[in-house]
Amino acid sequence: MKQILQRIYNLIPFKKSFFSFIKIFWIPPHSVYKHLYFNGNFKVKIKNGDSFRIRHYGMEIENDIFWKGLTGGWEKISMQLWIQLSRKANIILDIGANTGLYALTAKLLNAQALVFAFEPLKQMYRKLKENNDLNDFDIDCIEKAVSDKNGKAIIYETGADHIAAASLNIETRAYTALDLETEVETITLDSFIDEKELKKIDLVKIDVETHEPSVLKGFKKYLPQHRPDFIIEVLTDKVGSDLEQLLNGLGYLYFNIDDKEGKIHKVDRITKSDYFNYLLCSEETARYLKLL
Repeated sequence: MKQILQRIYNLIPFKKSFFSFIKIFWIPPHSVYKHLYFNGNFKVKIKNGDSFRIRHYGMEIENDIFWKGLTGGWEKISMQLWIQLSRKANIILDIGANTGLYALTAKLLNAQALVFAFEPLKQMYRKLKENNDLNDFDIDCIEKAVSDKNGKAIIYETGADHIAAASLNIETRAYTALDLETEVETITLDSFIDEKELKKIDLVKIDVETHEPSVLKGFKKYLPQHRPDFIIEVLTDKVGSDLEQLLNGLGYLYFNIDDKEGKIHKVDRITKSDYFNYLLCSEETARYLKLL
């Protein structure tokens, strides 16, 4: 019955236009709007009136942004911080870019910045490219996984056309039902910096499903020199502990982000995030963001 209803719903025309009209007067609660999805392009607006377009593939994150806006629902605090940091960054990396929301936001707000988006899965890379081309942006989209070695590696995923999680970390496979093995190309940030002759990376988002420490291990040579600000996913205490060891002595402050409750607080240790992400930054950045 559920599949039949879904097929009927998919055949209903003009859903985007109808939902856009409803949205002018009323935003339904999440329990309602999670069912009100569509396929097609829509505008993502930022407070100052600027906007970019993305393709809605009928999935949860896109639907949340359509109904609640870029900073109203999905990762709202993380995105608010990203918006502020993107404005003053010259070189920006989105690692684990998925369909490119962080990269697109950065490029919209800072057209002069060099923005690089890494996405190793073909089905996600295609969507990332589509969203970039939809806006005529010059984001450098790279079909590689960032890791601690150059070459090839096995990534664990579901094989779905629109995937929520994929990881190079085999331990993650056990509790996320990532049952398909796919070979992908890998690159270290140190090698990438040499290849592109980058002088200083300013801002990095990392969302690679517990593989975050390996990303920083591949950044050992240049991390002390560049010391970028990070919005980084921390799903376990072990990931947090490993990150702490790699960042030790570099002057980073740690801020636990609870995007669900709309809170951020400074902590002395990196443990599992209250939601998904942390902000790791310098004292100067923390003062710029008015967190101190």
